[in-house]
Amino acid sequence: MVNGINHITISVKDIDSAFTFYKNVLELTPIMKSKRSAYFTAGQVWIALDERPNYEKSDNYAHICFNVPKEKYLHFIEKIKQNNITEWQSNQTEGNSLYLYDDSGNKLEIHFSTLSERIEYGKQHFGTDVEWFI
Repeated sequence: MVNGINHITISVKDIDSAFTFYKNVLELTPIMKSKRSAYFTAGQVWIALDERPNYEKSDNYAHICFNVPKEKYLHFIEKIKQNNITEWQSNQTEGNSLYLYDDSGNKLEIHFSTLSERIEYGKQHFGTDVEWFI
């Protein structure tokens, strides 16, 4: 049912330093930058940076988000929950997401929105301290 990677989130200690690295060294395409996060694209892949100033393994927000079709999302989530998965956080962003651990303790997310939907939502709800590049 998974039809691709929705986004990859990377935890960083300092958003300004990380933004410079991902933009100037790796030459990713910037989408937005705020006080604690930034979005880029690497080809067709959406990369999200999330600042964790007190970064420790326990505060690591890094995860891979898999995309499922919107019309199959609820069925897929029910199937996952039937396998007694452990969730690592409740959803706090727009849209529906399930945050789960795999059996090795890796953080995963299941979601169905697109980067363009997140951009539209962000421009309406993220506030004025966000710099948009598109």
